[in-house]
Amino acid sequence: MVDVFPTQATAEARYIAIFGTRTRFVVMVLVLLCLTSIWSNILCFNFAVICMETPEGSRVGNSSNDTRSERPFTSGQESWAISVVAVAALLGNFPVVHLVNKVGIRTVFAGLGVLSAVSTLLIPTAIRLGFYWFLAARFLQGFAFAANFPVIGSFCAKWTYFKQNGLFVSALVAYVQLAPALTMPASGALCHAFRWPSIFYAHGAVSLFLFITYGLFYRNSPGKHPFVGNVELRKISVGKIGNLDKRALQAIPYAAILSTPAIWAVWIASIGNFTCVNMMFLFSPKYLSTVLGFAVHKTGFTAALPPLAQFLSKLVFGMLSDRIKFISEKNKFRLFNSVAFLGSAIFLTVLAFMGDSHKNWNMIVLGCAAGILGATTGGFFKAGPVISKQYSKIHAKRENFHASWKFRLTSKSFLGFSHEKNLQELLITAIYVNLYKIAGKALFAPNFCGAYGRGRSETTGFSHRALSSLVSHMQAMQSLLGRL
Repeated sequence: MVDVFPTQATAEARYIAIFGTRTRFVVMVLVLLCLTSIWSNILCFNFAVICMETPEGSRVGNSSNDTRSERPFTSGQESWAISVVAVAALLGNFPVVHLVNKVGIRTVFAGLGVLSAVSTLLIPTAIRLGFYWFLAARFLQGFAFAANFPVIGSFCAKWTYFKQNGLFVSALVAYVQLAPALTMPASGALCHAFRWPSIFYAHGAVSLFLFITYGLFYRNSPGKHPFVGNVELRKISVGKIGNLDKRALQAIPYAAILSTPAIWAVWIASIGNFTCVNMMFLFSPKYLSTVLGFAVHKTGFTAALPPLAQFLSKLVFGMLSDRIKFISEKNKFRLFNSVAFLGSAIFLTVLAFMGDSHKNWNMIVLGCAAGILGATTGGFFKAGPVISKQYSKIHAKRENFHASWKFRLTSKSFLGFSHEKNLQELLITAIYVNLYKIAGKALFAPNFCGAYGRGRSETTGFSHRALSSLVSHMQAMQSLLGRL
C-alpha cells in the first residue's frame, strides 16, 4: 500500500535514495550549466554579428532582393558592445562578492542568472530601439557575469570532497570552453534556419529555465539539502574547517593574503590564461569566417571544436591531478601550469606562420593550442581554492577581476583591426603579445608556488625585482599592441 502521508524520516530517506551518495555531482552539473549559460549569453553576440552580415542571417520573408535588412555594427560599436560587458563585470565584482558573503550563492546567482536571461531576451528589441538601449542590455549581461568566479569558489569550498577537488574545479572552470562549444554550432544552426534574433531568444529561454531550476534545487550548504544523506555529508565534511563563525569569515586578512607569494603566483598565471582564452574564443568565429573563409553555418561548427577540445582536456587533466600521487601538490601545480602555457604558446606560434592555404591543419593546430591549455586545471585553477580555503571567495573575486580586465583589453586591442587591416596580420601580432605573456607566467609563477605549504613567513623564491620587471614588460607590450 502506498504511504500517502509518510513521516519526515521516510520522506528524507526517499529523497536521499534518488541520487544515493552522488548528489554533489548532480549539483555540480547544474552549476556548470548555469555558469555556461551566463557566458553563452555574452558570447552569442559575437556570432550574431556574423549572422547579421550575411544574407542568410538578415533576410526578411522570402524576397531575394531584401538580403540586408539589418545594418551590421561598425567596428567601434562592436568594440563598445564587448567592452561594456567587461566594465559591468568589473563594477559588479565587489558588490556581488559582498552579497555572496552575506546571503550565499543560491539567492545571488539565481537572481543574476535571471537578469542575464531577461537581458538576452530583450537584446533584439534593444537593437531596434537604438544602440544605447543595446549597450544597456549588454551591461546587464556583464553585471551578471560578475558572479561566475565567486560561485565557483563558494561551491568548491562547501560541496567538494577533498579527494575530488581537482575534478570539481576542472569541471566548473570548464564553463569557459563549454559555452562556445555549445553556442557556436547552435547559433550557426539558428542563423541558417531562422534570422539572427532567434540566437538571443533561444539562449535567453534556456538560461531562464536553468536558473529557475537552480533556484529551486540548490542549497548553500550540503547539510541543508534534502537529497544529501549523512554518508555523503560526512565525506564532504572531511578537511573542511568546521564551526567557523561567520563574523570570522567577514574579517578578511587582506594583509596576509597580499603577502603570500603563492597567491600572487595564481593571480599572475590567471592574467596569462584569460588573455589567451579571450583571444582564441572571442574572435575565433571572425578568424574562421574572414581569414579561412568558412560559411556561416560551418563557422559555428568549426569554432566549437577548439573550446570543446579544451573542455575535454580540462576534465582529463583535472582527474589526472587528483590521481597522481608520486608528485607533491606543489610540483603538480608547477608541472601542469608549465605544460599548459608553454604548450599552447608553441602551437600558437606555429599557427601564426601557417597562412590560410591548409584550413584543416589550421583547425588542428588551433585545437591543440586550446586543448593543451586545459592543463591549467591542475595548475593555478586548482591551486587557488587549495591555498585560500575558507577565503576562496576573495580569491575568486580577484580571478573575476582578471577575467573582466583581460576581456576589456583584448576586445579593445583586437576589434580595432578587424575591419581595417588584414586579419592574419592581427592574428600574428595578438599571438606574439600573448605568447610573451604566457611564457612569462609559465616561467615566473612556478617560482612563486614554491611558497605553497611552507607558511606565509617563508618567502623563498619570491622576487620583487622579478615581479616589477615582468609587470613593466607586460605594460610595454600592451602599449605596443595598442599603437599598432
